[in-house]
Amino acid sequence: MDHIDRWNILEPDQVAVALPDTTVTYRELAALVSRGSGALKGFGVKPGDRVAVWVHNDLQSLVALWAVPRMGATVVAVSSRLDQSEVNAQLDLVDPAIVLGSDALTGRTTHATSSLFDGRPTAPHPHAPDELHSVFFTSGSTGQPKGVRLTWGNHEAAAAAAATVQPVGPEDRWLAVLPLFHLGGFAITFRMFRAGGTVVLEPNYQPARIASLMDSVSYASVVPAMLGTLLDDHPDRFQGPSQALLVGGAPASDGMLATARAAGLPVAQTYGLTETASQVAAALPTDPPGSGAAPLEGVAIEAGSPGFAAPVRVAGPMVSPGYWNEPDREGSLETLDIGHLDENGRLHIAGRSDEMILSGGENIHPAEIEVVLQAHSAVSACAVFGVADELWGERVEAALVLADPTAGPDSIAADVRQNLADFKVPKRWHIVAGLPYGPTGKVDRTRLISLLAGEPAITDPDT
Repeated sequence: MDHIDRWNILEPDQVAVALPDTTVTYRELAALVSRGSGALKGFGVKPGDRVAVWVHNDLQSLVALWAVPRMGATVVAVSSRLDQSEVNAQLDLVDPAIVLGSDALTGRTTHATSSLFDGRPTAPHPHAPDELHSVFFTSGSTGQPKGVRLTWGNHEAAAAAAATVQPVGPEDRWLAVLPLFHLGGFAITFRMFRAGGTVVLEPNYQPARIASLMDSVSYASVVPAMLGTLLDDHPDRFQGPSQALLVGGAPASDGMLATARAAGLPVAQTYGLTETASQVAAALPTDPPGSGAAPLEGVAIEAGSPGFAAPVRVAGPMVSPGYWNEPDREGSLETLDIGHLDENGRLHIAGRSDEMILSGGENIHPAEIEVVLQAHSAVSACAVFGVADELWGERVEAALVLADPTAGPDSIAADVRQNLADFKVPKRWHIVAGLPYGPTGKVDRTRLISLLAGEPAITDPDT
């Protein structure tokens, strides 16, 4: 019995999912998921098979994500924002029995996600904690898709750990605007269905719509890019969420967190990975900006010490057994993140090893520079990256979205030089109207560098 079936027995009339135009009770959701499992059996899917789901933030995709594991198969979450070649690369990797939700793919057995609603109700397949539940994709340092294997036990442990700092129950509502194909979005559904709460599912991020919902939920989850536009478009005070607004997926500047709190948002920075079934460390809304994230209960984190950042390692029952078609992981997970633990054991992330810039023999983390730039009043958003340079090996460049169009790179560089070593100050500056973001809200640096190639830039006269 999964969590949806359990709450169908305990509180069948409790709202499980709130959509923009309707609500779905646990009784109704349990019936839909049961029929979905039956439809999959009718399609010939067997326990142990993989079923790829072309995921949108809608009821059909949500039912599919829960119906596949319920009947003993492994759900493979595929982003609906990818192009066909990218989707095919992921499908070639996991070789699913069928694909749900996309008729754009050829050469594979495909069914509409809505067809799950026409199946015959079926009993759930019993599952063990170490049984494979799902595969979620994350980008490796090479840009090739890496399928993260996650068990029932991984998801359960992650939800239990999150509940120690974000306690939820049937009375709680969690705003889910993060994409369900991303672990951060799916984890919200697992936490809330485990607790009998309500998932407030939004199809896409519209700042005005999200702002209007903040005072009606207990929790909400966003990435820094979403929070930035929310604050820019709606600077008035907020009345919620009542418990916490979780900010994760990428580092948020202390300035952004302080601005959000001044606007009435109880923001809390979190740290997590696809490989750990979502968050493993979190701050509380009462923690001051810059205080780092405390490891969740049952999580062991190793990193550098203050002043000496090192690769972050994570251990705990929520850590994935490994990537698809790779051996099981032995011991802890070494991430691509670089950071340190302070004297209180709280984690501070400096950046990622696969984004590190090597300039003049110095290792430079873009995130460290971005934090300083984002604190500048004239900067609305920014991204720092390295570009090949004959003299330096790589030179530091920055793309800026200006909050104050009258400000120029010269004055910004002069100000940030007070908080950065000279070798970290960008040598070239690009003023842009906006930054390209990936589906999870992180700046797509590869695409940004490609877009800026050959474009004029401003050279720092002091470098």
